Amino acid sequence: MVKANDSGQTLVEFAISLPIFLLLVLGVIDFGYLSSTKVTLQNAVRQGGRYAITGNCITGSDGTCSQTRYNSILQTVETAALGSLNSSQISITCQDEGGGCPNGAGGPGDVVTITVTYPYHFMTGPIGAFFTGNSDTLKVSSAFTNEIFPPSQS
Repeated sequence: MVKANDSGQTLVEFAISLPIFLLLVLGVIDFGYLSSTKVTLQNAVRQGGRYAITGNCITGSDGTCSQTRYNSILQTVETAALGSLNSSQISITCQDEGGGCPNGAGGPGDVVTITVTYPYHFMTGPIGAFFTGNSDTLKVSSAFTNEIFPPSQS
């Protein structure tokens, strides 16, 4: 039984709980997309590393290298990132294991580290308000040891 002075109580309760519920739903959506973006970047770094350790380069129609190994690795990471990266967000470094680090992609036996730094911008304002500049920086990195390949490939 509803009393006369309780008629607006449900409306007030709904008005108080709706913003909290919407913030929770928007948070789930934003953090789900953030997680998806990070997994995509991790996969891109892994694919670039798997390509880097072989000593190969992207070849043209004549079978010769059309790009340097360094640029081939960059392109592989960009492609695996589904278009969300550009080369300025990718860093490739090499630790010399005796063969030198030709063109930054390393030679046989060298350790190559691929790092991606990506500024993630939140889709919703209420969630982004909790982060400086409405964004967060995702950093993904992995190190690989090059296989033994002919030094002429490096």
